[in-house]
Amino acid sequence: MILNIETLLAGEKALDNAPKAELTDGRFCIPQHYLSYQHSLQSVEQLLLDIDFDPRYPIFVSQDDASLYVQVGIIGVDNYKSNDSGQEKVVYGRKWRVEPQLPSSEIIQTVFLAIKKAREHEIRELFRFDHQNKKTTPFNNHHDLPLLTNSQDRLQPVNAQAPLQAQGAFSFEIERVLKSIRYDGLQFELLSFMLRPTGEYLIELCISPDLNKYSSALLVELKDTKYVSLLVSVLDMNYFLHQLMQQLIQLSDRYIDENFYYRGFNRFSWKNDVKAIAQLSTEVRQLHKSEDAEGFNQHWQQSNYETDRSRIPVMSSGPLWHKLKNQLEPFSPAENTLPIIP
Repeated sequence: MILNIETLLAGEKALDNAPKAELTDGRFCIPQHYLSYQHSLQSVEQLLLDIDFDPRYPIFVSQDDASLYVQVGIIGVDNYKSNDSGQEKVVYGRKWRVEPQLPSSEIIQTVFLAIKKAREHEIRELFRFDHQNKKTTPFNNHHDLPLLTNSQDRLQPVNAQAPLQAQGAFSFEIERVLKSIRYDGLQFELLSFMLRPTGEYLIELCISPDLNKYSSALLVELKDTKYVSLLVSVLDMNYFLHQLMQQLIQLSDRYIDENFYYRGFNRFSWKNDVKAIAQLSTEVRQLHKSEDAEGFNQHWQQSNYETDRSRIPVMSSGPLWHKLKNQLEPFSPAENTLPIIP
């Protein structure tokens, strides 16, 4: 993220004698790594005002006794309850903590990641699997992990040691399983299934509405998507279902890549020239190594050290610390980077 000297954002301050870069268009800037940060609720609010995405995903910032945090809301109907009135509500995702000294660019990227994970959470709940005449959501994030751990023997496939199925038999099995799957009113049909020279199997699925029951405005990435393609390396139904879920998540992530804007710029779009980004980076990354910045370099390194120290956790000397200590010991990390034990 590059900023004009005249337009440093709220919560930002240039380090003393910070080097300046002249861009190819003649503008001067101070790169973000030569700034210090002290963000507040107001400065983060200003960042969010400049972020645009799908209006069904409002982005909030608030603070509690611990710290600032951003939170993504999702406007929609309840995924698990029938809602005859069609009344929508706002569902709030997890709180993403924001450190005051976090660079503005990283706060923006935190919002970007928060949207991706909020959307993935919804996607996992919208993938429904009919089992024993009941609708289930096996990929959702609300399963009881301790219960699953204590029941892990039940979770192993009964035919785990069986040889791989023949391609024709597995194709038939895919068609059978797909009839039990609904993705928020959408259904999948097997279009093609072929062995590739790499030894993997290419599976192509057709997406179509299930008797006009496609109800959600959340899955806009599927509006013009009629096919899903995936590769599996083994003829295993679990592997196939996980790959299908990954493809649905990837479609969502790509939608966000192209439609997340900061000040009108979709930074994460795949249309941005990677070589141009690399060139811009080379123009600003090493300014502190110039002869003119010799006095600044020591000050800059001290500032980075203090920022790194502020992130070191304070822990109690208990069982978890002893476990972590044994885990870290073989790597012999620098003493001043270890957790602080009062």
